[in-house]
Amino acid sequence: MKSTVILMLVVGITLVSADTLDFSRQAVYVTMLERQNLGSFAHGNLTARVLEVLGRASYDRDITVREFLTSHPREALRLERMTLPVIQGETRFGSDGSVSTDYRVPLTGSIMVQILPKTGGGRLLGRVACPCCGQEWPEGVDVPEGVELVPYETGTDPGYTGILIDGRGLGYKPALFPRVVNEKDLEVYGPGFVEEKELAVSGMVAYYQSRTEALASERIGANPLAVRAIGVTGTNACDFVVSAHDAAKIHGSKANLELLAKCRVGFLVD
Repeated sequence: MKSTVILMLVVGITLVSADTLDFSRQAVYVTMLERQNLGSFAHGNLTARVLEVLGRASYDRDITVREFLTSHPREALRLERMTLPVIQGETRFGSDGSVSTDYRVPLTGSIMVQILPKTGGGRLLGRVACPCCGQEWPEGVDVPEGVELVPYETGTDPGYTGILIDGRGLGYKPALFPRVVNEKDLEVYGPGFVEEKELAVSGMVAYYQSRTEALASERIGANPLAVRAIGVTGTNACDFVVSAHDAAKIHGSKANLELLAKCRVGFLVD
């Protein structure tokens, strides 16, 4: 597979309708059909096609990517003017002289940077402690300005390598920026708990169809904190709901929060 950025005009290319967004690979796949003497094709045509596919995807629980870009015209303009990081795939030659070529356009990196949500500011759920002495913070006591509470840690660190949310059988639908919430709809994982740089490079979550696949991945590793989702929520059915107990467990240590910050989170889906 050859990595290339399309800068030159390619003669006579039209679009094939089987263009898709693969959430598991975090990429848009576009197939171009070239026929001689049908005019010329510029890189901008491929950009337009990629943005068309991307625009139909769910951005988060409420809106599509197209709706996000409509309300963020500067970001939309930047995307339209970008030279996409195109990876050329298989080329096929037809008996009628046509040539079709597959292209993969990764969403992470330069594209993701343009559509990132605001990050940071997540609120810890479960037992919390004073950052100075480590003692549990009394319930109902106001937190002074400038003090950021930390998880109240009661045991040894199990050395989790990632966080895996099992939501199979719940009718989940993928999105670019899904969240995990508790039964009160408070954010357990989402933009509030990630580092912007990590989000741009890795994406919010990785999608897996088997536990074996997840455990074999570098992102989740062999010893994840595994949690069973109890439902999905949101207009786009892309946010998992977990119990209050599991929400507190996910927020139960600084090590777990670091996993969230580094986007070392995976969703098991159908």
